[in-house]
Amino acid sequence: IRQNAQLLHKLINDVMELSEQEENNMSFNLERHEVVALCQRTIEMIQKVKRTSAEIVFHTSLNELVLKTDSTRLQQVLINLLVNATKFTPKGTIALLLDIDTEKQEAVFTVEDTGCGIPLDKQPAIFSRFEKLHEGIQGSGIGLSLCRFIVEHLKGKIWIDPKYTSGARFVFTHPLENDSHENE
Repeated sequence: IRQNAQLLHKLINDVMELSEQEENNMSFNLERHEVVALCQRTIEMIQKVKRTSAEIVFHTSLNELVLKTDSTRLQQVLINLLVNATKFTPKGTIALLLDIDTEKQEAVFTVEDTGCGIPLDKQPAIFSRFEKLHEGIQGSGIGLSLCRFIVEHLKGKIWIDPKYTSGARFVFTHPLENDSHENE
């Protein structure tokens, strides 16, 4: 409970920072973390708070993967993407996938769902601040913008897969070696 409360507190502070355009004040603490377990813990947390009958699963062929990352920020991205998926997937499946692209030397995280999807014409704006596709759905419209900021700060990339037509599929990368920053 304490860990979840601290994470929620940090998320709220980050939303306030981002909404006030103070991205440069957001701190990152890069250390080595095992992210397969982090993904499993995140899935377990989302399963406990979900408001959908959709099944939430985690798939990876990896036994472990150690990345130099900010584990709280990485978990923040995963939570945001998974919670968004629960809002738009009343039934079906929400999956978190973790793989490695050995050629590009990066971890590849994917969150895909079997929900309503995002129309192609709306996809280019999806990472913009205060962008909401469905006004009736709870949220501030800055979550994906915050995800993009965090992923890019960690030297990765994030996008929505326009070819996926069974719902929505968000993909982001994280370098296997992230030595371009020291603790910031």
